[in-house]
Amino acid sequence: MFKGLIVVLFTSLFSLSAFAAFVGPGATSIQTLTVKEAIELADDSKVALQGKLIKQTSSEHYLFRDQTGEVMVEIEGKDFRQITVTPEDKIRITGEVDSDWSETKIDVEHLELLK
Repeated sequence: MFKGLIVVLFTSLFSLSAFAAFVGPGATSIQTLTVKEAIELADDSKVALQGKLIKQTSSEHYLFRDQTGEVMVEIEGKDFRQITVTPEDKIRITGEVDSDWSETKIDVEHLELLK
């Protein structure tokens, strides 16, 4: 029983630190952009967007909207981290621009629910 408790505690600590970040002097941060600005960036550019997931179009693809437009985003199930998101919820996504010859989408690496 005691060994199981220790395993659970260590697992919890390591999973929380995966989402931790330094905030302060010298910290690098990703500036929050609009959809309109993000889709103009080069492939693999890091972006952060605030808006809403409007609908799911396939297993990992969603339509994301902010005040300037819409863009397809790819979010793996693990990136939701057990967060429930509805079309009414405002979220912040962080990821990379994925541009090819036919479309631009955002590969999401982190998602957070905004209050």
